Amino acid sequence: MASKEKMAREGQKTYWEKKLSQRIEVLTGNGLETDKIEKDTVIKKIKAKIRDTVNRLITIEKKEKKIEEMARIKEEKKAAPKEKAKKEKAVEKAPAEAKSKKKKKKEEKKEQVVKAEEEKKEVAAAPEEKSEDKEPVKKAEKKEAKKKPAEAAAAKEADPVPDKAAGKTEEKEPEKPEE
Repeated sequence: MASKEKMAREGQKTYWEKKLSQRIEVLTGNGLETDKIEKDTVIKKIKAKIRDTVNRLITIEKKEKKIEEMARIKEEKKAAPKEKAKKEKAVEKAPAEAKSKKKKKKEEKKEQVVKAEEEKKEVAAAPEEKSEDKEPVKKAEKKEAKKKPAEAAAAKEADPVPDKAAGKTEEKEPEKPEE
């Protein structure tokens, strides 16, 4: 579109300025005062067209400046990768301690996972050295619970409670409220 070009808008500006000066000459030739000339609607419309054209010219100039700035930045970026390549080589030469925090955390997590897997293997491979009292009772309770849940619950209630201090077993008795 021609109206978006700077040259076209400058041409429009000169055109409207000529029209304005012609209209002012016609009105002064008719003997009107400057106050009446300023209030003339045609004069107001022509001035509005001139203002629009000037505003558009300002916008076009801003856009041109922005384009020039972007081109300059682009040229600087083209020159910048050469410097970055040198920096990357220097970073590669740096010791392993200069790793980023994310990389360090990833490595730590991997180490923890490996340790956990090793511990699981050791536990599974080691012979069972658990107390004979607790383990068989738990396994038996689980088997009973799978077979008959109601009977297993009743069996737990009927089991005697060991008296640790005396080494004796006592049966549970319901507590009586004191009077």
